[in-house]
Amino acid sequence: MVNPLALQQSVAEVYLDANATTPVLPQIAEAVTHTMQAIYGNPSSSHITGLKARYILDHTRRLGRQLIGAQRGQFIFTSGATEGIQTAVLSALTAYQRSRRAQAGANEHKPVVLYGATEHKAVPQSLQHWLSVLAIDAELLAIPVDNEGLLDQSFIRQHLPHCLLICTMAVNNETGVYQDLQGLDKLIRSSNPDTLWMVDCVQALGKLDLQLDTLSIDYAPFSGHKLYAPKGIGFFYVREGAPYTPLIIGGGQESGLRSGTENLPGIAALHTLFELLLDDSGASPFQSHQVLCDYRQQLAAALRDSFPSISFNHDFQRSVPTTLNFSVKGILSRDIMDVFDASNIRVSSGSACSSKVARSFVLDAMQRPKWCSEGAIRLSFGPAISQAEVSQACQRIRQAGEALKQACMIVSDSQDDGADHRLDGVVQLKFDQHCCYLLIDQQSHQVIVIDPVAALSERICNIIRCRHYQVQGVISSDAELAHVDGSLALLNQLFLAEREVDAWGWPVKSTASDLHIAGSQQQADAKLTVGDRQLSRVGSRQPLYLLSNSLNDAIDFAFIGKHREAQQLAGLVTNDTLLCPSDDDDNQLFFNLCELQSDCQAEVFHVDVPVGTDLAWLTDSELLILDVREQQEHLMQPIAAAGEVKNVPLTRLAQFVQQADAQTRQRPLVCVCRSGNRSRLAAAALVRQGFSQVQQLQGGIGFWLAEQQRSA
Repeated sequence: MVNPLALQQSVAEVYLDANATTPVLPQIAEAVTHTMQAIYGNPSSSHITGLKARYILDHTRRLGRQLIGAQRGQFIFTSGATEGIQTAVLSALTAYQRSRRAQAGANEHKPVVLYGATEHKAVPQSLQHWLSVLAIDAELLAIPVDNEGLLDQSFIRQHLPHCLLICTMAVNNETGVYQDLQGLDKLIRSSNPDTLWMVDCVQALGKLDLQLDTLSIDYAPFSGHKLYAPKGIGFFYVREGAPYTPLIIGGGQESGLRSGTENLPGIAALHTLFELLLDDSGASPFQSHQVLCDYRQQLAAALRDSFPSISFNHDFQRSVPTTLNFSVKGILSRDIMDVFDASNIRVSSGSACSSKVARSFVLDAMQRPKWCSEGAIRLSFGPAISQAEVSQACQRIRQAGEALKQACMIVSDSQDDGADHRLDGVVQLKFDQHCCYLLIDQQSHQVIVIDPVAALSERICNIIRCRHYQVQGVISSDAELAHVDGSLALLNQLFLAEREVDAWGWPVKSTASDLHIAGSQQQADAKLTVGDRQLSRVGSRQPLYLLSNSLNDAIDFAFIGKHREAQQLAGLVTNDTLLCPSDDDDNQLFFNLCELQSDCQAEVFHVDVPVGTDLAWLTDSELLILDVREQQEHLMQPIAAAGEVKNVPLTRLAQFVQQADAQTRQRPLVCVCRSGNRSRLAAAALVRQGFSQVQQLQGGIGFWLAEQQRSA
């Protein structure tokens, strides 16, 4: 059977998330396979098979020492950097405990433990953990950084005299900013020669020239999977004479420093990696520093072309060339990530994953603006990347930028008049739990904005300017929030400066509403029009806004703010009215009156389309496929199927539901998105609204494609 799902499966993936992990190079994978199949002995065994394994272990250690410039001290194989960090912290704190016992009764200052404010979370969390476990009363202090991400040396100098451990990183994992290790060495040893110093070297391997014998670093953890080796293998440097306490004991491996049978296939991977990094014959796949800088410039140029309002969050002169961290004003990081993913470009947000909007603690520490922190994207590549891959990445980035322009996420001088032509009716935008609504009339090019929020102001402005909308009103259901947020006043000033409005943004001089609300003691007191529809206001303290068609009094939508009182709403709306809240913590998107009254609780149940090789849902000509991704994702990664495919993003789902006739509500349909999260929300909302044959693609397009490739 020919796969009718046109999802660019033939388009190669452009992987630009190397700071998270890297693919395994073919040479390294071959070394791992060979070791597993042919050199399977235990390095602790004394027979020939064991001695072969021991040779790989010892020779890899020699190569590793050469690579990091550490002929002295300990070189220990570990499971990765996290284990090395734990071991370093445990060793330093245990040494302090011993010295404190030896000096019992001495009048000593309360000790401090220092770590960089932009350090990977593994470091401060490890410090907190072991300080608690060992019951050490020490003050844990974050070293501030300047706006370039460089550590505050005056702060370090101030606290070093009573510091028992200082933790810094060689290269930041989010921004690629590198610290001056030579300068830090002089500072630390001139202020406190006895303090212990750990440096996280994970992102430095293969990117900086490390000569650890020339520095007084006590502990340096490394990880293999950040540089083309498998996950689960790393190594740990300990300076000669530095205190050491094993984290894992029992067996005596690694000279008793780290027990447990060595991960020989992983160590073989490091062996090949070290050989490639040390190869100066020109045969190595690793590019020179200058070539990598040129690649960065090409990628930066493509990003600037695609995103005119881009801001790079680090100084290229103070960061390794393999990391680009940027933000685009007015566009959330998830929107960029989604369209990149649809373009088969893999990047990551600059901060940890979260169900809500996450900020980058690294950029916060660097005093970057709030919008930069909330919208950060990290693009990172490995030093073995090729010119062909960079060229392809630049082409895809520009294509993604064009898709965002067509969706009015970006406004340009050459805007296509046909861009986003399907925007009509109610559009729901969300930031965190907050909902903002645009009431758009396509024919008249008019728009009303309800409950704007500052984080979405730029996007709202882009949509208005991109489509040349005439703004009829910018209003809020919460005057207090609107005052604190500031976006209501901003948008009114931008688009309705000549109009006098009240605290909710409602025109002081507005037309009386002619909406008749049968059986209600409340009456609409004023109206705004958008095309042939009218938006009427009910109440003045906590207003509700009712959207109806001017041809009749049917209320299609009620924008209820934070109202949830069924009794109050019952006199204003019917069960056919979609209720649109200003806050949506539980991701309902919208609901109706009977849900509030708890007398129409339909079972929220839908059948997941199984992930596998079954393509029946794609060959069913009666099936309606709802692609609930945003327009720019749909443009970059279209779906071809035997049935009808309709792009209905979550932002427009409310309008789709309101317009759906009885036949559509009974039609079999499947909701599809990138990961399954949005399609699950859409499917649940549709079931609640009476759609009877709803399914969703479990795991989304990404999981489905992975399963297809695995089964091929």
